[in-house]
Amino acid sequence: MIKIIKLSLVAVLTTSVVFADGNVGAKDTVREKITNVGSPEIIHGDEASNFDELFTKGKVSGQLEVMYSGFDEGSSNNPTGADPYSTAIGGQLKFDTGHWNGFGAGVKFTTVHEIKPISGDNDKGKRDVQTVSADGAYTELSQAYLEYINKGFTIRGGRQLIDTPLADSDDIRIVNNTFEAYTAMYKVDDITLMAGYLDRWQGSDAGLDNDEAWIDTGADDGTYFAGADYSGKLFHLSVWYYDIAGEVGDQTGNKSVYIDATLHALKGDDLTLDISTQYLNQREEDSSDIEADLYGVVFEVGISDLSFMAAYNKRSADNDKTSFAGFGGGTLFTNMDNMITDTIIGGDVDVYVLGTSYEIGDVTMGYAYSRFKSDVINTGIFARTKEDIVEHNIGAEYAASENLTFFAIVTIDDDKENTGSSAINNSGDYTHVRISASYNF
Repeated sequence: MIKIIKLSLVAVLTTSVVFADGNVGAKDTVREKITNVGSPEIIHGDEASNFDELFTKGKVSGQLEVMYSGFDEGSSNNPTGADPYSTAIGGQLKFDTGHWNGFGAGVKFTTVHEIKPISGDNDKGKRDVQTVSADGAYTELSQAYLEYINKGFTIRGGRQLIDTPLADSDDIRIVNNTFEAYTAMYKVDDITLMAGYLDRWQGSDAGLDNDEAWIDTGADDGTYFAGADYSGKLFHLSVWYYDIAGEVGDQTGNKSVYIDATLHALKGDDLTLDISTQYLNQREEDSSDIEADLYGVVFEVGISDLSFMAAYNKRSADNDKTSFAGFGGGTLFTNMDNMITDTIIGGDVDVYVLGTSYEIGDVTMGYAYSRFKSDVINTGIFARTKEDIVEHNIGAEYAASENLTFFAIVTIDDDKENTGSSAINNSGDYTHVRISASYNF
């Protein structure tokens, strides 16, 4: 069982790629840890000696999850007067065939349904649509792919799970993001190469729209990407390139280059120190207004079961330009449960995060403090007041068994300037409570 809320200072703080046989690197932002709480293990079918054994050697896996998600807006600025909350049950069921001469396939269904007696009245604006959709239920064939695996080479086409810097699963609710894509990966020793094309995506970040579940990743031409990852004992380096198509009027089109590196400065049994840096360069395409440079650094110290982290990100952009976090939760070190840098649109942004965690047996407790600051923009398309938003994340995880995990997180946003940028219903301050129990099989 992975201890996720723990700000794991012994892990590598860089890009995560979930593809084929598992993870390449590990991205240790607060949001990424929440994403992976209780995540199902990636399972493949056994080797088949003939076509019939493709199915008899296959494996069934899945997850059942119950989640409560509720907001307390706590402000007269809330235009609906509603504090959304929903309790939901759902999960996923997957079948992976065996592999015959390297060929195999996988299919996964994902579903979530609101438990109405203990959920808000949607007619009064009290349903948490981020968790259960506007309709109160959502079911989708989230994965359906063919693949070929030969030694270190894997090629996959169809609906699939992908985690890269600007396209990721962001699995912080019951329905995670998946992509209609064509991808290829080659792994040899400590080096992994990956490239692909992303056509459409679905999931909580894509809107959970039952009428149009799958939406374009970058206008009609989609997104092309390529990346290289080196994971050594003392050093980690990851480099990625994205060509995201756009069209006039939407704020997606750009060409992005992302680089991160980690030095494992100390690697003792009871004392560790990791130092990581990152850089994201985005250049505008199709008048998208996406053009920025983003820099980041994080220090993590682990002392036995106690850990500490300090992170900083800077967005440098003109007042009429902004950045694009991609399709998912984003890749910056300072990403929190709610707030990410892109929440503040336009101009320069500075973000600071401090965090700590402690592990006691099967229980892990963590706390993270962040502050997002940006100066006023007086004119232009992104004109706004000064931004100063503080977010607290307080979480706990209990691994009751290898398959059963309980998790809770309280997110508190304090909008010092009362601009409403961080809010669900346009109020500056709010509290969000999310509690879940998940069982993997």
